[in-house]
Amino acid sequence: MVIDMEIFRKSVRLSLSMVILVILCMLFITAIIVYFQIDAPDSKWGTLFGSLAAGMIVAIIQYVIAWQDYRQTEKLKKLKLVEVLFNRDSRDKYEEYIRNSNRKLDVMGVTAVRFFNDFADTSNGALENAQVLLRALDRGVYVRVLLVSYELLPESKKLDYTKVRTKYKELIQRYPNIEIRYFNHIAAHSIFRIDDTCIVGPVFPTLESKNTPALHVMKSSPIALHYMDYFEKEWKDAKKE
Repeated sequence: MVIDMEIFRKSVRLSLSMVILVILCMLFITAIIVYFQIDAPDSKWGTLFGSLAAGMIVAIIQYVIAWQDYRQTEKLKKLKLVEVLFNRDSRDKYEEYIRNSNRKLDVMGVTAVRFFNDFADTSNGALENAQVLLRALDRGVYVRVLLVSYELLPESKKLDYTKVRTKYKELIQRYPNIEIRYFNHIAAHSIFRIDDTCIVGPVFPTLESKNTPALHVMKSSPIALHYMDYFEKEWKDAKKE
């Protein structure tokens, strides 16, 4: 008979908080049993196990009170959450992520004007920290960028977008490992994936992207997996530069 090992593993999987509670209860029961089997409860061993049993009672009560906190911590661990970002205005962090990238960089947003202006300055005399995306491309990092089609942009964004679009085309001609595509609907999500980690969050039409919240999670996080599936679908359907 063939046994489905995945079902078996799920059936016996226990949370860490449950394991700790079971251990505390077992220690308490063991201390009580040993205490009542000692002929002289007032002896040194009787006092030791009596104190141990009382200590276990206190520990179990405290643990039960803190149970919800432990459960929430475990949930966060399962989500593989690195950090909650109250905004995306930290240029230094993004510079560090790009500088340390080795394989893949995926970006999805509205125009990516700030992204290219900050990290892909092709002008003579540009500062080194303003060219980290160019250095990543030199290292062979594969870069994919998904943006809103020009026709769907609000008028307030079209001018800056038109200026930076020349840079898009320049980079595509210069580097074979960067692709830029356009989706034909209003942006709803922002995605910034660097190798094994990613920053994801909503897009609010009335707010600049730098002022919106986001989650920094590992690529294997259930949250990230949904976002990356969404990215791949949009990438497949998007039109090329």
